[in-house]
Amino acid sequence: MYRVVTPQTEAELEAYYLLRWQLLRKPWQQPRGSERDEFDEYAHHRMMVDKDGKLVAVGRLYVSGDEAQIRFMAVIPECRAKGLGTRMVQALEQVARQQGVRRLVMNAREEAVAFYGRCGFTVVGEGPISFGKIPHRQMIKALTPIHQIRHCPELCDELQRLWHRRIPISEKMGIRITQYTGSKFKTRGNLNANLNLHESMFAGSIYSQCVLTGWGLIWLQMQEYGVSGDIVQGSGEIKYLTPVWDEPTAEVQGRLREQLLPLARGERVRVDLNVTLYSGEAKAAVFSGRYVILPH
Repeated sequence: MYRVVTPQTEAELEAYYLLRWQLLRKPWQQPRGSERDEFDEYAHHRMMVDKDGKLVAVGRLYVSGDEAQIRFMAVIPECRAKGLGTRMVQALEQVARQQGVRRLVMNAREEAVAFYGRCGFTVVGEGPISFGKIPHRQMIKALTPIHQIRHCPELCDELQRLWHRRIPISEKMGIRITQYTGSKFKTRGNLNANLNLHESMFAGSIYSQCVLTGWGLIWLQMQEYGVSGDIVQGSGEIKYLTPVWDEPTAEVQGRLREQLLPLARGERVRVDLNVTLYSGEAKAAVFSGRYVILPH
């Protein structure tokens, strides 16, 4: 079991800085002390430990106004490819949001660009060359309010509030709307909030995110087409394909106008949807569900 924590004691801070040096400076023959800078005193530091308290990853966030920089991100070699890097980024992003940050920035080594791309960052230019030999790319991630990046933004906002108010577990799971195009609907969950004993996503959370994603597509299109009713799950079947080690994203697609219009005549409606959940870019689960809409 892995936990993201804040180094508190002098011993914890020393171990934190030592790992930063071992992973990020020592391989390039840089001396102790080179792993620190003048912003450390004012930054937010996070480290990840395993069930025995062993330090396995580090990361830092420095906030300046409405912008924050992620730096000194590293995971020990034997713990890579387990989704721990993604969890650290999520933990730092959560701090940034709590601080009112609107944009994350970083300089990523070229071999890490694809990873940060999966975390939602975009390359915007060339970065510095560290030690005269390590090229970096400048990357940013806008922590944009939902109404600025969605089709039917007011409805997306309303749906998010409805979930949190009527289905409180959705907020605990960290489920948020990431895309609605009018036919395609995507949600993203917080992996840290949905872990099982094996450090992958709890199967019940996978099922719940899929169910909510299908429910959300129906609700949004009902509002667009001006019909109303109570959406309930009639049946559901899910196939788990691989453990979810990375940020869980669920996606569903469909134009439901013809299926939903009978609600206006007071008729009960059934909608069958297939929802796919991804672990990063890997397909992790496929949910087939039947939803029944009861007219008001």
